[in-house]
Amino acid sequence: MAKPSEKPPESLAEQERRQFRRIATRIEGRIVFAGVDAECLVHEMSASGAIVEVLPLPALGADVALDVPEVGFARGIARRYPADHLVSIELATPPARRDRLTDKLILAAFRNPPEPSPADE
Repeated sequence: MAKPSEKPPESLAEQERRQFRRIATRIEGRIVFAGVDAECLVHEMSASGAIVEVLPLPALGADVALDVPEVGFARGIARRYPADHLVSIELATPPARRDRLTDKLILAAFRNPPEPSPADE
């Protein structure tokens, strides 16, 4: 049994979720789900997931297609709403595409950096 001061071991799902580095960005893209084709703003992305600002929001569990200029096309599932107008998407990126997607994402993030927060100024 873990002592109260010890952190319980991460589950396999949590370890997998953190396998790829999240990259902060501000890339305008497109998202398609349940008959909706909308413009969106990608705030964070990795080979395994993305945080996307969009209205209307897809239903949790909905299949989603995400097209991110300079990065590519990815399919996934809407998993949670981290904040108003944001959806967290679990991407189903094939292992053979992950390194290339990450490289493209890093380059795109340099061209489309996130806006600085008020605390950074």
